[in-house]
Amino acid sequence: MPPEDPAKAAKSTAQWREHMAAEEHERMLFYDRDRLTQHRAVLKLLVAARARYDRAKTKAAVLTAQKRVAQTVDDVRRRITQIDHWGTNSKLLPDYDAYLKALSDGYPAARIASLDGHTDALDTLRGDLDQRTRHIKDWLAEAAAAKDE
Repeated sequence: MPPEDPAKAAKSTAQWREHMAAEEHERMLFYDRDRLTQHRAVLKLLVAARARYDRAKTKAAVLTAQKRVAQTVDDVRRRITQIDHWGTNSKLLPDYDAYLKALSDGYPAARIASLDGHTDALDTLRGDLDQRTRHIKDWLAEAAAAKDE
């Protein structure tokens, strides 16, 4: 039996990994496709919570919004658990977690600082949340368009 060709073995291994990554992508896509309504409801709650902070014009208003957002965060966490009880099937969980952390901690503090003219932290958080919102929307659009084989 001739020895294995290392270059062919590496190529074969790379092709296998690529195939497995594509299979995992498709699995997650179909999983989230079957839960589109639930995902859209979560996104709507996250965007609305962020908007409450952005509409707040005083420190007191931000703190009031923070109390309301705490209830929303609890509701969203419950909904996320309903979407993916084990936390291993939806591609959107890291985005949701980052969004919830920002809304609970960083965003209210950054919004208060921005009212005093210190906008750097808020600008950074807004950029991150804008990117996450686009990612969520793009993934949900891809999931909605996914067809069974």
